[in-house]
Amino acid sequence: MKRARDLTARLAELAKRRPFVAGLLVALALLLVPYRTLLGPGVPSGRDLVPYFYPLKTQLVEAIRAGEMPWIDRFRWGGLPLLSWPGVAAFDPGNVLFLLLPTAAAAKAWMLLRVLSGAAGFAVFLRLSGVPALSSALGALAWGASGITASSASFLGFSSACAALPWFAAALLHVRTERAARSVALLAAATALVLAASVPEPLLMAALVAVVLLAGRGAGFVARERVGAAALWMAGGLLGALLAAPPIGTLLVTGVENIRSVRGALLPTFSVQGALPPARLVDLIADGVVADWTTTTTARGIPRFPYFPSATPGRVVWTLALLGLVAGRGARLRATALAALGVLLALGPATPVAEWLLRAVPFASVLRYPEKWLVLFGFGTVWLAALGAAALERALAGRGPAVAFGILSALLAADRAWITPRLIPKSPVALLEQRPAFLASLPAAPGDEPPPRLLSLNVLDQAPGAAPNDPRLGGETMTAWAVPWTATRFGVASVLEADYDAALPRVQFEWVLLLEQSPPVGPFSAALARWSGARGVVDSARGADGRPSPRVRLLPDPVAPVRFVNRVVREGEPRAAAARFLYERAPVDTAFLTGRGEPLDPSAGRVLRVSDRPSRLEIEVEVDGPGPAYLLVCRPIVAASDAEVDGRPATIDETVIGYSGIAVPEGRHVLRLRPHRGWLIIAAVISALGLVAVTLLFRRRRPVERSA
Repeated sequence: MKRARDLTARLAELAKRRPFVAGLLVALALLLVPYRTLLGPGVPSGRDLVPYFYPLKTQLVEAIRAGEMPWIDRFRWGGLPLLSWPGVAAFDPGNVLFLLLPTAAAAKAWMLLRVLSGAAGFAVFLRLSGVPALSSALGALAWGASGITASSASFLGFSSACAALPWFAAALLHVRTERAARSVALLAAATALVLAASVPEPLLMAALVAVVLLAGRGAGFVARERVGAAALWMAGGLLGALLAAPPIGTLLVTGVENIRSVRGALLPTFSVQGALPPARLVDLIADGVVADWTTTTTARGIPRFPYFPSATPGRVVWTLALLGLVAGRGARLRATALAALGVLLALGPATPVAEWLLRAVPFASVLRYPEKWLVLFGFGTVWLAALGAAALERALAGRGPAVAFGILSALLAADRAWITPRLIPKSPVALLEQRPAFLASLPAAPGDEPPPRLLSLNVLDQAPGAAPNDPRLGGETMTAWAVPWTATRFGVASVLEADYDAALPRVQFEWVLLLEQSPPVGPFSAALARWSGARGVVDSARGADGRPSPRVRLLPDPVAPVRFVNRVVREGEPRAAAARFLYERAPVDTAFLTGRGEPLDPSAGRVLRVSDRPSRLEIEVEVDGPGPAYLLVCRPIVAASDAEVDGRPATIDETVIGYSGIAVPEGRHVLRLRPHRGWLIIAAVISALGLVAVTLLFRRRRPVERSA
């Protein structure tokens, strides 16, 4: 009893001396109410977690625990780059959680920490913008409890970037007001956190937030002050880019030839896929108006399940936002402009705003899901709500603002408490531990032997009636049907899969499109699967309950994905090589090379040993001679471009489907294949230089000069 009284007294003293800190602690504690599902048993299984993030994190941490550099995910496409794959966000500090904790606990900790850190950052941003202490703390609760924040929690990389966005905005304001070296260093750190998530969309969001914040007035002559602030912001952003050189390197290395690059984009409508349907605008006001997206995946007039099942900040926030529009001071125009801009951009082709952005920023054409722009809407709306709370706090000055803060906070938490747990559905932990029964015919390869491969054309488009139209059962549905990705957690590799985040190299994606346009599970798909070294093809069969279920159809005469061929065909143009490959019906004893080179009549050879590890693919071979033999390696060349024969650099060829091939001289040799690694060394050096610069700035006490 005495301890409780002492604690109460200390809290009261803290609230009196530091109302912002006390209010923020209360707000963060209240956020545990709507996010209580992350404190209980089970594993979060909504959206992309089961088919995408869990497998990628699994391969990343298993390589690190084994003491290997995670260069290769040896399961996806029979081997794709891992460390340089943006979706894995290999340089995000949150990966430590997956390294230290079981997957289920790590995922929940990642989500909760992102929500809490993002909320704290928003409170700091509001405080620096001049919002009173308690209203800033209330803004933290509003940001963390927003439907957009909760909806994005299951996208681990995106939630990481969104959590860093308010800190970035706060750092911008701090630089503008303080003009100190430490402020620039803090901005660099915040920029690096946004970049570390390896998600491109928040980079443009951060730039637009900066433009809006620059529109606000500063101290001194307007034009001169803004130019100076912009110069310091650019300096801080550049330092942040130096700090985040490794994650930027992943975007550059993987992005040069993939379909998300300007060069590689295949579809004219790529950048408008996943736009907010105009019919969903009412969802910004309240949940469940068009459809309760926590219980259904379809609604009339809505083409697909939305990126944000809940897009509203909640009724309490809307009430305060309207008050902010009427009585708010200072920033209400900027907050309103930011919210409106987010909605207009989210609508994609429904308004000309998105087209204007595409013309002004060519990089924007590679982004997907315009609905993501609703993050700006959430930012502006919560900012308005904080301004409304500030007006109320001023009106109650000296007459109980703390009581009003407590009541509003409790109402806000209660308002979101019923919907937030449903936005983060969970499944039993066994989902990550029990191998699906239909994979029984494919035992996992022992040790470092190459894993067995499957071709699945079903992916998420499972047979009609295969699963209920209920996103709460998404974990079970994904485990059963998203075979190319979920199976990698159980020792089964994929071939010719459609990439989930569209970062696949263009040549592989073109073959996927060709395969999707052909009859499913027919002679063409079986021929491509066999040529790629697959053991079988996944299709559907009628289960005991009468509903379709996935099954594996084993190929009668599979071939090894690493094999010597009897014939080498070289064509100058990739399309010519592909046409000849298809015309000859994908003969497994032939390598179809693209590019110029000398003709080759290959000798016989034997594969003695194959060691497939995250750090490299090692192959021991013997060639009879008298001339060289030709080894076909059904692994995308982006994961095998650094080739060595007996420790000496060797030339690697690109074959059809983007796979790899190499000529091997007579005798016994050891080959090692892995992705190019020089980029990481360069990025690490740049990052170290950036860290030195930021450290020196942080230790410098004298304010930086004001720019003219």
